[in-house]
Amino acid sequence: MDKTEQSWRECLGIFNIESATLLWQSSCDAFRRIYAGNEHIYKVVDLRRETTSNLRVQDLAGEFAILKNCEGIQGIPSATAHLRTGQYEVLVMKGVEGVPLSKLHIGWFRLLSILAKLSIILLKLSWRGISHNDIRPDNILITDDNSIYLVDFDQACRTTFIGAIARQFFGINTGVIKVHGSIMSILRNYILGAMPPRVVKILRRLFSRKAREKLRALPVLRDDASFQIKTLLKAWQIAQESDANSPGQNLAYYSLSLEGYCFPGERPWCDRWNMLRSITDYSGKRILELGCNMALLSTYLLKYSNAGAALAVDIDDKILESAKLINTAFGVKASLKVQNLDAPDDWESELIDFKPDIVFALNVLNWIQEKQRLLNFLGHFQEVIYEGHDGIDVESSRLRSVGFQHIEIAGLSERGREVIHCRR
Repeated sequence: MDKTEQSWRECLGIFNIESATLLWQSSCDAFRRIYAGNEHIYKVVDLRRETTSNLRVQDLAGEFAILKNCEGIQGIPSATAHLRTGQYEVLVMKGVEGVPLSKLHIGWFRLLSILAKLSIILLKLSWRGISHNDIRPDNILITDDNSIYLVDFDQACRTTFIGAIARQFFGINTGVIKVHGSIMSILRNYILGAMPPRVVKILRRLFSRKAREKLRALPVLRDDASFQIKTLLKAWQIAQESDANSPGQNLAYYSLSLEGYCFPGERPWCDRWNMLRSITDYSGKRILELGCNMALLSTYLLKYSNAGAALAVDIDDKILESAKLINTAFGVKASLKVQNLDAPDDWESELIDFKPDIVFALNVLNWIQEKQRLLNFLGHFQEVIYEGHDGIDVESSRLRSVGFQHIEIAGLSERGREVIHCRR
């Protein structure tokens, strides 16, 4: 028996549930599990070794408190206990025997019947000021008598009645906590799944074209606009003209709102920054940002996180003109370098000579031909913050292969990709 299994046996013994059966283990965190036994469900966490708590709005104590607030609502599992030792924590709920909606092949009539019953549960939740925030087919259980249960409240939050309605039925983000699924998203996905693939492809092209047209519209500045805003407008004009993002589509990579102006782009910078800023201590550190695009990350680390120095690297020289203007707008100065990471020249030595303390490689490896070369380069450093396109198991294996021993999921991007904090 390996040490992980020994640890879980020890945990089950502490809570006197040795006979419980393993139902589920997180694919990206071996130290979060769900067990079933004695007509109960046990959500169990190894507090010292789990790595994905930051992906959840509620810890087990918070989830227990929310479930207690839901008592009396038919269709919500009943929480019976929350227990904690120095290393382990468990949430105990009464068991529900049902099949996830995601596992059922059903017609439209039954789907609408299920969603109607679910809507009643959500109205009652909303009345109590609770939003589930993760209404997906995996979290909707259908029992043998066609009762509906909504499970897994680790993304839930407290809000107003109107806020909960907006979030749970329409998927509208009414605050900083993200909505991962709603009644509307389930309906949309079922509609798309029922359509011929060719029709779906045409619709996606149509709506993506309309979205791009909206994204391209730069703000019109008032006469009293500040120097910073005028400089940012020039930076976004250059970013739209460059080929660094969606060549030929006139799309900047990031969107940014400041002083009442919205500079449009494909990805909201505010969401990205709120996640990246808290991963580690950047104070006084030398930062290397690979595939920097507009270099907003380097700029913000210098401006708001007291980074000591920053070197931002990208293959596109025009986007670095935009990055230079953004630096100017925020009153900082990152070093900017044009570099093709697939070029045969020894770019590694020059970047190593910068002596970075922290290296960012976000959404870079997927676009590189010589992937192992880039991975080997990352292996030179003590601390790397990395985002890939493949699953967490694949990316973790790659990072371990170049010497990183401590690999933790720091958060999820708004595109659902894991951002990984690596240390040697």
